[in-house]
Amino acid sequence: MESGSQRDGSSSDSSRPHLVPLAPAPAGSSGQGASGSGSRGRRQVTAACEACRRRKSKCNAERPKCSLCVRHRTDCRYATAPTETHSQALKRKHSELQDRITPYEELFGILKSKSETESLEILRRVRSGADVGSILRHARDGDLLIQLSLSPEARRRYEFPYITDMPASILVPDNLYLRSFVYETTFRAPSSRGLGSNSRREGHGDDRYLKPYQAANVVEPSFANVTVSKWTTVTSDDLLLRRLLNAFLYYQHPWTAAFHMDYFLKDMASGRSRFCSSLLVNSVLAAACHMSREIPDRTKFWVPQTLGYQFLAEAKRLWEVESRKDTPSLTTIQAAIVLSIVATTTAMDKVGTSYLLQAIAMAASLDMFSATMGTDNEKMRRARAFTAWGLFCWQAWQRFYFTMPPFIINPPDYPLPDPALDAGWYGEIWIRYPLSQTVYPASVGHVVKANFELRKLMNDMAAEMFEEDKPPRTTVAQVLDCKARLDSWFTHLPEPLMPTKVVLPDHLKIHLEYYGVMIGLMRLPVESAANLAATWQGIIQYAEIRLETLLRLYYLRHSFECYDPLLMHWLVFLGDVVLKKLDNPSGSPTTSSATTTPLDLESLRSTLILCAKGLYDQSRNYHIAFIVYRLLRDRMKANDLDLLRTHILPTPTAATANTSTATATTTARRTSSSPTTATSSSSSSHPHAGTIPAPSNHNNDDNDDPPLMTEYVQAQWLVPVGFAPDDPPTRRTLDYVLREHRKLSLDDDRGSAASEVGESSNVASPGR
Repeated sequence: MESGSQRDGSSSDSSRPHLVPLAPAPAGSSGQGASGSGSRGRRQVTAACEACRRRKSKCNAERPKCSLCVRHRTDCRYATAPTETHSQALKRKHSELQDRITPYEELFGILKSKSETESLEILRRVRSGADVGSILRHARDGDLLIQLSLSPEARRRYEFPYITDMPASILVPDNLYLRSFVYETTFRAPSSRGLGSNSRREGHGDDRYLKPYQAANVVEPSFANVTVSKWTTVTSDDLLLRRLLNAFLYYQHPWTAAFHMDYFLKDMASGRSRFCSSLLVNSVLAAACHMSREIPDRTKFWVPQTLGYQFLAEAKRLWEVESRKDTPSLTTIQAAIVLSIVATTTAMDKVGTSYLLQAIAMAASLDMFSATMGTDNEKMRRARAFTAWGLFCWQAWQRFYFTMPPFIINPPDYPLPDPALDAGWYGEIWIRYPLSQTVYPASVGHVVKANFELRKLMNDMAAEMFEEDKPPRTTVAQVLDCKARLDSWFTHLPEPLMPTKVVLPDHLKIHLEYYGVMIGLMRLPVESAANLAATWQGIIQYAEIRLETLLRLYYLRHSFECYDPLLMHWLVFLGDVVLKKLDNPSGSPTTSSATTTPLDLESLRSTLILCAKGLYDQSRNYHIAFIVYRLLRDRMKANDLDLLRTHILPTPTAATANTSTATATTTARRTSSSPTTATSSSSSSHPHAGTIPAPSNHNNDDNDDPPLMTEYVQAQWLVPVGFAPDDPPTRRTLDYVLREHRKLSLDDDRGSAASEVGESSNVASPGR
């Protein structure tokens, strides 16, 4: 038994495998990453030193020096942190370099986008040793201050020159615009108890009634992702090009509507040429140069170094190519409309008429005035219809103000859609004001449709009453019928364009044009209307009061500084009305029904100064405004000229401005009976001393070159000033007026010697 059990035990032991005992782990080892057997395992390292990497040796990654570098007595350096791999170190270094480069990229972008003056100031700081961070902070803080400065006070942003109150002559009980929201927010503060429902109803919580239009930014449509430089060879500065397109969208597009902006932008971004072309882009950019206040010398369209000249030259080159094609494209017609507008604002409307006639011929060849627009494609039909209406209305506007029959008698057969039902046909512009999160629509659909309908009425009137090279003739029945149609259009304006709600420049201009067309209609020679003279004059006076109210509200909210050619037309018109009243203060059937009081004379002067200042501000944007400003200024008396110089020259502080205004007012009243006193001391310093008294302070206004300003004029536009009823249109064009003005200037120059010895009293107002 015993021996048997021993045998069994020994047999069991011999069947077990013989295992080698494990040795204890080395001190300090975690046991991870060991390889091989026993105690000779090597721990895994995250990154070797640079010397071992070059030798391709196995590094133990000891720091500060590995064992191999100690043995070989070599310099031991690590490109990584203690816990980093080489890939992690590369990512970290890339991020650090990116952080270092990003500020310089931002600085480079700022230098590209800023004006020349601001860029020079930044470069001055760079050369003085300032670090990039402080320069960027300076630039950002400057932008913030500018943005804050464009957020005006809630009641009134701009003040009238000379007399800051509304004249009593327009504060009549039935003047609807004195109950408008823009008037309420300008002259009446909101309730001290907070913005109640009544305050909100009157516009006190709406930024559009509290801040100027030019302070807002366009949110949609956006040019942010559009590479405009692909469409022009003039410049590759996309930031500048986007700002120019934004200015065109802001100041021109809703009023002329030459092309559908959404289609244009989508094709520009995608590179398609169906609704976008290099010709159209360069034409738009040439027009936009007059609208962007950052473009220097933008009125000098004849100077090759100006950006506007270069865009226009490129557009003309492309026009020569496109206009010769057998089948015209839609974008060529649209470019012709834009080029016609550019020519008109540069006092070359004869050239503009040539583009206009070619656009009409091209549109007719594409059957764009029919209901189908000459195409079966619905998107193309909508785009053509929009342009056809824009073309029709642009020629209607031009021919009406030229008192000539229209080129196109009937409007397009394509009906205008209701903006409430088909807003996409018109497009929309959404704007946001500084320090506000609210986005507001510009009501483009309502503006465009109202304009199209008004221009159709103007076209009908021109077709009925105007003939080539003949004074207009009409009858009482025709005038009353036209007035009834205008009144019907006015009473059916949509809610955003109602008299109490208008606020944006394009809204106000619709009402300005309504009253202006009414005055022009009532001034036409009418057969057998002698017994209606008092009625006619009453209608004219009614419209003149509203027109002046609208111009003053426009100035109070938005000023006259931004591009607006239609505004120029009515400023000249109102300035001429005031000059006639100042010339005839005793009253007459054509001016006023009662004798003008001294207080009324001061109010008239305030209106005259406002009109002249508006023309001066507009003359910084386009050439024709400069010319008509000079024409109006040269008709002013010496004391009125002193007032004008006081209010168009920049003043360093508000206190100085108030002092200057008070001094000018006192001087004007003291010298009103003796205008020679104001002219004798300065007549010898002006190049046309017998015509225009020179100011005592240096001013660019009187430092210009009168011959140069008229050298490029080719204008058939009828200056909206008073002429004899039987004068033919050829004697009322800007060309004719300037020729007569030059003749008068030459006569005055010949008589300047006599003026210097005491006969200057006859030359204070040479245009009268």
